Amino acid sequence: MKISKTHQRFADRLNDQTALEYPEHFLGPNWKNVLNFWFYLDTLSEEDFRLNYVRYWALDADSRVSAINNAWEAAEATICKYYAYEAWRADSTYQLGTVYASGHATSELIGSHNLEAFTFLPLFLNP
Repeated sequence: MKISKTHQRFADRLNDQTALEYPEHFLGPNWKNVLNFWFYLDTLSEEDFRLNYVRYWALDADSRVSAINNAWEAAEATICKYYAYEAWRADSTYQLGTVYASGHATSELIGSHNLEAFTFLPLFLNP
């Protein structure tokens, strides 16, 4: 199985390499979507990430906080949501807004079966 950079960081943060072989045990029912998103992130350029940074901070602060809370509540049943989010925070090569957006988009995907709308995932569409 091919592994994305974020998936590897996720397993490293968990200190459990079985997360690479059995991601469904760690990422919940939407694990395939999470892995596909992480592969997609590997394809983005520095300019794409810069645009995501700008888009993240352009969100209204109240809307951004509300969307963060919604994403985390939706992913609540997945114990490893924090580590999936932290997999992006562990990568210091990107600006913090991009790291936040990637982590929150991951949380949205983990809990997508409990969400009515996405806020952070669309930031990565049509970079």
